[in-house]
Amino acid sequence: MQQIWEGFAIALRALWANKLRSALTILCVVISIMSIIAVVSIVDGMDYYVKHEIAEQGSNVFTVSRVNEWEILTDFDKFLASLKNPNLTLEDREALREEMALAEFTDAAMDRNGRLNNGRRFVDNVEIRGRTEEYAAMGDFPIAQGRHLTKLDVQQRREVCVIGSEIANSLFPDTDPIQQTVKIAGRHYTVIGVCEKKPSILGSNQNIFAFVPITTHLKHFGSRRRSLAIPIRTASMETFQAAQEEARQILRIRHKLKPSQEDDFYITTSEQLLSIWEAISKGIFGSLIGVVSITLVVGGIIIMNVMLVAVTERTREIGIRKALGAKRHHITMQFIVEAITLTIVGGIMGIILGFFAAYLVAAFSPLPYRVAPWSIIVALFISFIVGLFFGVYPARKAAKLDPVVALRHE
Repeated sequence: MQQIWEGFAIALRALWANKLRSALTILCVVISIMSIIAVVSIVDGMDYYVKHEIAEQGSNVFTVSRVNEWEILTDFDKFLASLKNPNLTLEDREALREEMALAEFTDAAMDRNGRLNNGRRFVDNVEIRGRTEEYAAMGDFPIAQGRHLTKLDVQQRREVCVIGSEIANSLFPDTDPIQQTVKIAGRHYTVIGVCEKKPSILGSNQNIFAFVPITTHLKHFGSRRRSLAIPIRTASMETFQAAQEEARQILRIRHKLKPSQEDDFYITTSEQLLSIWEAISKGIFGSLIGVVSITLVVGGIIIMNVMLVAVTERTREIGIRKALGAKRHHITMQFIVEAITLTIVGGIMGIILGFFAAYLVAAFSPLPYRVAPWSIIVALFISFIVGLFFGVYPARKAAKLDPVVALRHE
């Protein structure tokens, strides 16, 4: 153990004595580890975000939509073809709600971003969510003050809204927000409810939203040409598959599709979304492995060459150590430890820069990031293996030097 620490100290002194050469030597290792950490942090953040969003909807919820937006990543031609599908309307939602025996709740959804303001106070990039009275059963939206939307609000196209806690705090810091007025897209809405505060996910605030009746949303935002999404919740997982088939048959009849024709709508479930996302993330990691492997091999070759130069430069030192009784395994261990030290230092620098790069990407884009402790362990392990593998040959060459010849070297 003492020999390992001595080799580590010698390697650090060599790094410090040759700063530029050391920096250029470990550059490929730094870039490789930085790439691993940055991509893993962003993908892990997105993975956590996707799973949290899906879990929030519930495992017994499926959604009927005009197109499957995930296909833009998996099958772009099929996605383009699906754009010809007819829009899903409130009439489709009513038909499903009335005719489905296995549906416990049937909602309708349409979203857009906008500004909410009260006098001089305002909040930008608010998710304005058009929903029916059954939206509360589709997700986790407990009420802190007031009430949820009702069937009468939807039927009468009332200009009312249920807002997130962040909106309430920003627009009404000193007053009770219930029955106060906010302006959305130039129209006045009455606040009837405030949802409980939800924790942030990967730095993303989950409390900047406003629920309005879907009929009011369609009327005020000119969204009649856009298609609705229809979330459906079943009473239990036992009826989940049967409910999907029931919804499919009802819509096929409504859309007058022949038995030979494909569905002109899509039914998506949490399992489908997770499987698609897992395929995408695996593809990202697969590409990363290929690119990183190349840079690691290049970095390892550079380190091996530098260690061979170090062996030549320190031939006389090796001869002296052997003359004083150092064995082959002592010399081998010294140079292997030095090579590993080089790559470990590069790995630590890459880890720090990788997290910093992920933070910058998250700060200047909507992509979330998350610190994955296992990625640090993997990065250090990779650094160790690269140093060990590419340090063996120079170490063995140093160990095989004849002490008499080495002592004569100038």
